[in-house]
Amino acid sequence: MKTKITLLSTLAVLVITLFSCSKETVDNIGRDAALNIIVSGHWEKATKTISGNEDELLNVTEELLDEDETINFNKDGKAYVKREGNDVRTYNYEMPTAKEMKFDGMTYAIQENIVQSITTLTLVNHTGPVRTEIVFKRKR
Repeated sequence: MKTKITLLSTLAVLVITLFSCSKETVDNIGRDAALNIIVSGHWEKATKTISGNEDELLNVTEELLDEDETINFNKDGKAYVKREGNDVRTYNYEMPTAKEMKFDGMTYAIQENIVQSITTLTLVNHTGPVRTEIVFKRKR
């Protein structure tokens, strides 16, 4: 009988503890988990596509990385483009939530549940009819 009471008491304390977490705390846990996945390892490919402009010359797709470059997101708010281990250039970024990233001055929605998709990171920004998409890829 004492074991059941102890078990029920422990379960009650656990339930109260979990329900007392604020939405902000839960969101930060998700953001931190996503950020940890993004900063671990390096990304080998980054493609930026701009579409929806009335002027077709402004609708472009470009590779942000050369063949021998990678990009590494660090927790210092910088994404470092590297070639043979040396920094070539940097981009500023921040991740206010698990579903949003500010990259190089523009705010993007993260399309994936990054905790589930560790090989692709898709950022999308809609500004009026113009859609800007950046797809980062890495090998598994």
